[in-house]
Amino acid sequence: MKKLLPLTIILALALSACGDFAPEATAEPSAAPEYSFTEETYPALAASAAAEELADAVTAIMLGTDRETAAERVISCTSAEAWDSLGSGACAIVIAAGAGDIPDGVETEAIAQDALVFYVSESNPVDSLTLRELEDIFDGDETSWDAFGGGEEDIIIMGREAGSGSVAALSSLVGCDEELVTAVNEYETASGVIGFGFYYPCVTQGLADGYKIISVEGVAPSAETVASGEYPLTVEYLVGISSSAAEDSPERTLYDWLCGSVGQAFISSQGYFAPSAAENSAPEAEGVTE
Repeated sequence: MKKLLPLTIILALALSACGDFAPEATAEPSAAPEYSFTEETYPALAASAAAEELADAVTAIMLGTDRETAAERVISCTSAEAWDSLGSGACAIVIAAGAGDIPDGVETEAIAQDALVFYVSESNPVDSLTLRELEDIFDGDETSWDAFGGGEEDIIIMGREAGSGSVAALSSLVGCDEELVTAVNEYETASGVIGFGFYYPCVTQGLADGYKIISVEGVAPSAETVASGEYPLTVEYLVGISSSAAEDSPERTLYDWLCGSVGQAFISSQGYFAPSAAENSAPEAEGVTE
């Protein structure tokens, strides 16, 4: 029999979502569904690097454990590898950046929103770039900061792993030479560097600590500008399962919970932006059928 989520949990999660970002999540989740999952029934979950913290948090609250233990259950990989794993059956559910190739026969829903941001050396006088200027940089057409009102330094792109969600987002939203933006370099502290990534890991996880996050088209990325759509480069985190997953399967139950109001309140409490769609159409999950 399915069991309903207690009203107190719904209220607690909804209250925790207030504000742009909630405090750091506790290591031991204090609220979990009355009946969620066991070690045996929890579905194999693959997450892209940017979504790994969210996947760990979801796993922790569902299994009633701490983040470190939960992380051992999550398959961490690139976005491309996560979707490939779902297509091959190596995992049952995916949380990853939406940009990239999603295999046929996969059902997806947006559960959070993020933004593609860019950061440079704090000594770099450049504070804002247009979309065309970013494309010129990441295509390799412009190689000196002098072209953008900066110094005489060469532009050094801090490459990201091939197949990552950030590379896929850069390719689709801005345009780039993927060979150029996935090359590893040893000049991360040079004054001419430029890096890119998603807002959540860059700002809340410290990926861009020690650098300056720049504006795009004159708009600085922030909780307000991303949520309003004013910042021009937004992406969505998707949850995905096989479209043939049974209605009472563990992966569909988790999928429905993440898309429903309680799951959305929990995701917001972890510091993620709400998806751009005003409403999710997925039904509210009540628990795994025993």
